[in-house]
Amino acid sequence: MGHYLACRRYGIDASPPYFLPFLPFFPLPGTLGAFIRIREPLRDKKSLFDMAVAGPIAGFVVALPVLAWGILQTRPNFDPVPPEGVLTFQYPLVVKLLQLVLVGGTFSSVQVVEHPAFIAGWYGLLVTALNLIPAGQLDGGHTLYAVVGRRNRLFAIPVLLALFLLGFSYPGWWFWAGLVLVIIGLKHPPVADEETPLDPRRKAVALLVLAILVLSFAPIPYKELVSAPRRPPVEGGGTVVHQLHLHPLPERPGRDRHARGADSRHVAVEERARLLSPRRPLEAGPPPA
Repeated sequence: MGHYLACRRYGIDASPPYFLPFLPFFPLPGTLGAFIRIREPLRDKKSLFDMAVAGPIAGFVVALPVLAWGILQTRPNFDPVPPEGVLTFQYPLVVKLLQLVLVGGTFSSVQVVEHPAFIAGWYGLLVTALNLIPAGQLDGGHTLYAVVGRRNRLFAIPVLLALFLLGFSYPGWWFWAGLVLVIIGLKHPPVADEETPLDPRRKAVALLVLAILVLSFAPIPYKELVSAPRRPPVEGGGTVVHQLHLHPLPERPGRDRHARGADSRHVAVEERARLLSPRRPLEAGPPPA
């Protein structure tokens, strides 16, 4: 919608937003957002820049309050050992900053059960970061072309190389690199006026958009949880506690009548200090006679 309104402001012939549904396979959110189709060549870098940055700025501004409310509604996870194989969300920098401001500390996806509003804001940041990658006809590619002109070609190979290297940590970046290379493309169509540079105010906005990319980008968006194997505790020394079943003693006269019907088995707990050898599991010895 931000792109569409910017086109309307400059009188550019553009289609309304077309929404892109997607099959509801986790971890995909069920939709790929929307796109607009611009039906005429752009006249200058100023209109290109304003159209390009309007989308990610609008998405970021909407995602922040939704994310903040979701952080306040998120509850702790009382399951100390989450099941193995669960996909956990990895938080970008802006999420950590909001956590510090709103709750006075940070938490990870394992420690909490995220509120649905939190997940919606998280996906908003993810889509914003993906669109701001400076390549081809993504929003980041439009912005880069408006700032540096035809020199944007110098950034194509480094961006693809960065996505390829990130793929070793999260294979989804290989899919995104292939999408940029095959479908979106690395070349940017020229504007009618390539000589007039951007004014200083728009260059400052370009730095703001770069900051949005840094704050919203998560190198590993999802991570599969691998539970650590459970091992017996290893101590250099400690206290062993025995639980003993003792024979009951004869009841003394005058005891409370409710106590006379108590179970005949009494449990006594004895604490016994025992020096253990280094790197030896903590284990109980034989009970005393």
